[in-house]
Amino acid sequence: MQLTQSDSVIRTESLLVELGGLPILREISIEIGRGELTALMGGNGSGKTTLVRALLGLTPHQGGRVELFGLPATEFNDWRRIGYVPQRGAVNIKQATVKEVVATGRLSTRRPFAPTSAIDRTKISAALEAVGLADRARHPFTQLSGGQQQRVLIARALAGEVDLLMLDEPFAGVDLGVQDNLAELIGELNAAGTTVLVVLHETGALAPLLTKCIVLREGRVVHVGAPPEEAEHYHETQLPLERPLLTGLIGEAS
Repeated sequence: MQLTQSDSVIRTESLLVELGGLPILREISIEIGRGELTALMGGNGSGKTTLVRALLGLTPHQGGRVELFGLPATEFNDWRRIGYVPQRGAVNIKQATVKEVVATGRLSTRRPFAPTSAIDRTKISAALEAVGLADRARHPFTQLSGGQQQRVLIARALAGEVDLLMLDEPFAGVDLGVQDNLAELIGELNAAGTTVLVVLHETGALAPLLTKCIVLREGRVVHVGAPPEEAEHYHETQLPLERPLLTGLIGEAS
């Protein structure tokens, strides 16, 4: 089905990203619609994280176009609508409680240096409740398990009441039981209306919940459509390179 501009949350046309003079993303044309739960897959170095960072404006692009919620990224300024959960290893938090980490998700919703309001406190508590960590609010973030830290980072994004949630490898470094819990949480958020873009190496517990899957290889889109039944079907050595399709979705070059 062709999406109208009002239905499109993310759209890129012929996106080109170079890092150190080397092409990382090549002619990426993708589209994600409102309410979709899309997986971005591909091997190490395929460009997944770079693409996510380019969508957020954290990594500049040298060619092509990015649109967010129907607006050119250069004109989009309502960043509180977007929640970003980076790879857990990329987050450097040394001295903060769980509640303090989640509270940073409210910074984009109030004036600089404004004190925490009653609404802020309500949203922070609701976000912690949503990820099942209300009883850990005063615990040091660094003393939590890997799965609990991942849920805290998701709660930080939720505290801003986002319409689009981007997650980069949320299952990395956590056991299968925690992956199931995180997949259930992501599915619930999507069912409630949040558009979700998630970077994965394997679909795993999210497989039955995905709307579609986008696979990258060497910085190009090689598959857009139904999620793969087995992730290894899309190993880099098994996929022919082809021009990207104008549907679907979601990386530093991982």
